[in-house]
Amino acid sequence: MVRSFIALLLALSAATAAVAKDAAPCPHVLSAGQPAVREAARDTRLLCYRAYAVLYSPSTRTALWSAERLTATAVEAARKLPRDSDFYEEDRLPPSDRARLQDFARSGYDRGHLEYLAPSGDFADKASQAESFSLANIVPQHSVSNRRTWSHLETSTRRLAREHGSIQIVTGPAFAKDSPTLNGRVRVPGYLWKAIYVPGVGAAAYVVRNDATPAYSVISIAELSHFTGVEPFPALTGTARTTPIDLPPPTPHPGEKPARRVAFAWLVSGDAVSANRNTESLAHLVRHASALATLALAYAR
Repeated sequence: MVRSFIALLLALSAATAAVAKDAAPCPHVLSAGQPAVREAARDTRLLCYRAYAVLYSPSTRTALWSAERLTATAVEAARKLPRDSDFYEEDRLPPSDRARLQDFARSGYDRGHLEYLAPSGDFADKASQAESFSLANIVPQHSVSNRRTWSHLETSTRRLAREHGSIQIVTGPAFAKDSPTLNGRVRVPGYLWKAIYVPGVGAAAYVVRNDATPAYSVISIAELSHFTGVEPFPALTGTARTTPIDLPPPTPHPGEKPARRVAFAWLVSGDAVSANRNTESLAHLVRHASALATLALAYAR
C-alpha cells in the first residue's frame, strides 16, 4: 500500500526544480523551508496567501500540501471572529486546472480545508480567513472525519500552539491508485495527515483515514515521508525526523467521543477498512431503525 501511494505521487506531483529555485517563496509562511514532494510533475503551482501557502496539483485538482505558521496570538484572535463559509474557485489557476464549486455538489463529501488544509479557525483576521476558503486549499473529505476526528485534531493543534507560542504545520492528502474522483475531476484522498514542528521540542504527524473510522495515528516525520512522498520539514535531521514527539489526543466537542489512537500499521491495513465498513453499516441500521420508528409512531396516531 505504501508503494501505491508513492507511485501515484511520483506520477502525479512533487516539488519541481523550477519551483524550488524561486527566490524565498512565501517567506512569511515558509521561513523554515518549502516542503518537498519527490519527483513532482512540472505543472504543480505554489500559491501564496496571507497566512498560508499551498502546492497545488492540476492532476488531482487539490493541494498536495498546505503550510502555515500558527501562533498563540493568532489562535486567540481567531476565536473572536465569526466564521463565513464562502468557498470560491481559485482564479489564479487556469479554468481547466482548478476545482469548481459544482464538482462538490451532491457528492456526499464535505469541502474539507486542508487543514481542512489550512483551517479557517486558525486565522486572526477576516481577509486571511476568507482566503482559506479557496478551493485550492480544499480536498473532498468524509463528513464524519471532517466534523469529528479531523475537527478534534485541529482543536488539539491549536491548543499546542497556545502552549508553545508558535508552531509550524504542514497538512496534506494521501492518494491511492484507485482513489475515486468527484465529477470525474477532483481526486478523493484515502488519508489525511498533519505534520507539526514545535521549535526546540521536535516534530510528529497525525494521520487519519478519510472515512468514518474513529481512529488516528501519530508517526515520525520520516515515516510520513516514506508513506506519502512528502518531506514537510526538509531541514529536520536526526532524531527530530525519526522520533515523533507526543502529540496531544483529539479534543472532542461537547457530547462527542474522542477518536482512539491506533498503531499506524493497523490504520493502513485491511482491518481498518473492515472496521469502517462495520461502522458505516451500524450507522445505516440506526438511521433505518429510527425512520421505521417514526413511521410506526405516525401510523399509531
